[in-house]
Amino acid sequence: MERLHVRVHRHPGATLFPLLQDVFGHRVHGVPARWRDVVRRALPAGAAAVVGPLLASRPGWIPDRLALVHDLDVHDVTTLEEELASADPALLAEEVATYHAAGIPPAWRPLLDDPAGFVTAYRCLVAAAWAAFAPLWRDADALMGRETERIGLAAVTGGLDGLLAGLGGHIRYEENILKLPHPCPGHLGELGSRPLVLMPLASGYTAGMYGADRTDALWIAYAVPGLGRITGHPGRPGHGGPKAGGDGLSLVLGPVRAEILRSLPRTPTVGELAHHLQVGVSTATYHCQHLEAAGLLRRERHGQRVRLLPTDRGTALTHLLAAPVPPRRTY
Repeated sequence: MERLHVRVHRHPGATLFPLLQDVFGHRVHGVPARWRDVVRRALPAGAAAVVGPLLASRPGWIPDRLALVHDLDVHDVTTLEEELASADPALLAEEVATYHAAGIPPAWRPLLDDPAGFVTAYRCLVAAAWAAFAPLWRDADALMGRETERIGLAAVTGGLDGLLAGLGGHIRYEENILKLPHPCPGHLGELGSRPLVLMPLASGYTAGMYGADRTDALWIAYAVPGLGRITGHPGRPGHGGPKAGGDGLSLVLGPVRAEILRSLPRTPTVGELAHHLQVGVSTATYHCQHLEAAGLLRRERHGQRVRLLPTDRGTALTHLLAAPVPPRRTY
């Protein structure tokens, strides 16, 4: 962990792709209904008919260029559109055909039957969707800034393990192993010297993607904590709730561990805590072990059950950092 090189990037394509999947796939990524409707009304019918079947499916694997994350350093959608314009449709079709050599899924047929027409329709769809979504993306500026600060703080204070364990999106981190939900044959099993690129998403409460088959980076895109602040929806701990990333405790410990400390006055069991956090018992146990090692919680047996209680140190830290983070000034 001490040798891990982490970068954080606010990537418009990574946010836009799960949004498009949600528009066609019925709440796949937890996009707020109002946002989904705004984008859906803006989509050209012809382009939607061509690209829709792929976006409505759950392919598990998709070329980075079509997932809009071919270039991890892109900062604007104009560049994304230029990348799509420069893409060789025949090579994209060949890549898909090679991966699905055992049989082409129906959702990929529009691309293989007319590669150039598919790419043109996709470019049109991306441009229209972004034009509608751009104002909502700008609303997330403050959330993205705070998440960047949280990642930077975790990197310099040795808290990256807790941050990785709280990413959500079915990604689990336990004992120096990052477990991805849909391993593919092309995944590189060892991180090696590759940087880990974290990309917070401002599109849905459960949005998430990753790429593990590149030699230049392992990238993980996940729902930015605190999304509920700009959507009006409470979300859940670590996935858009008002407490996620909204105070100093979340910025220092991460939303999951911060919520654990907030829950300790109720003396929960690990199982009760996991249910409250909507995470697995093993994940809750992992976080509790680290908080206990830091002297922030303790265990106490009550009959057949082991209860979790705050220590004086944990209570003091919670009180110290529980105040909302003041807005950042610009000069």
